[in-house]
Amino acid sequence: MDDLQIEIENVFRDAEKIWDSQQYGNLKNLWDQEDPSPFYLAEEQPNWKIGWEALKKYWEPIPGKRMIEAIRMRFYDIQVKRLSDDLVFAAGWIRHDMKIRGPMKAWGGDARVCAVLRKKEDGWKFITYAESHKTPLIYMKELYQRQPRIPIITPIVERFMTRLYEKNVHPEFSEFHKQIMEDEKA
Repeated sequence: MDDLQIEIENVFRDAEKIWDSQQYGNLKNLWDQEDPSPFYLAEEQPNWKIGWEALKKYWEPIPGKRMIEAIRMRFYDIQVKRLSDDLVFAAGWIRHDMKIRGPMKAWGGDARVCAVLRKKEDGWKFITYAESHKTPLIYMKELYQRQPRIPIITPIVERFMTRLYEKNVHPEFSEFHKQIMEDEKA
């Protein structure tokens, strides 16, 4: 493993320690705080958090008060690509296990993660970070494959999820598809 890989993985290990501490606001210490517009996308969020106010509000919606009883994040299979002397792209996976306050049981899952980090005097710092889950169809299939006791559910869920995707086709796609098929015949 080369030095760059180790340095970047250490940033992700530091993020794990902060998540373990349950002091999510401290994540800002892993970011380039001189960057005027950091980008952050958590897999459960409908849209990007852009800028410091949005990130701080996401990490600590009510400062000093946790909305989650406990959360554990683990990053794995991190791959690094140098973009320039002071920029790298990192991609890999994140495992989250959490218990939200209230009667809900604990839950967990895995998602893809990617980030751009900038080299600063005190080490590598995030400037962009994004988590992305798999499509619901693939994710649900994988969850049900882990449940051999209920095999009949798998094809039912697969058909249901497929129908949802079929109903979500953009109205203009039909004409586009028709044209592609006609061009293919020519």
